[in-house]
Amino acid sequence: MPNPYPIELRERAVRAYEDGTNTYVAVAAQFQIAVSTLCLWVRRARDTGHVLPAPKGGGWYSPVELSVLHRLVREQPDRTTEELTRAYNRVAPPEARVHRSSILRALQRSGYVFKKNDRARPSWIGPRSRPSGARSGAGSPR
Repeated sequence: MPNPYPIELRERAVRAYEDGTNTYVAVAAQFQIAVSTLCLWVRRARDTGHVLPAPKGGGWYSPVELSVLHRLVREQPDRTTEELTRAYNRVAPPEARVHRSSILRALQRSGYVFKKNDRARPSWIGPRSRPSGARSGAGSPR
């Protein structure tokens, strides 16, 4: 979500609308804002007496208890996030069980850095053998 418009701009736009005989459209064009934004500011100024932006909301409360999570990381720092989630859910009460994504967000907020594993690609130590079947398709075989 972008930052709110400055309060000075809000006050000047509302004052320009209420002091003059201009329409919402003319004042909004003058200050290069949307008409709906100006309508909202004027309504807020009339209702509350100020044009301060509403407090930013949003986000979800994280149910992860950070002290427990930090203790589990200290006990075995090389756990994967899946293993860490299982360990956390074993010690947490049943109503406080969390998903792996909650553990990931809590680790990131705490400043932990971790490497993602690419589970789709198997690791090969030695050279691979050549395919045994004949190639299909147009062209000459090699």
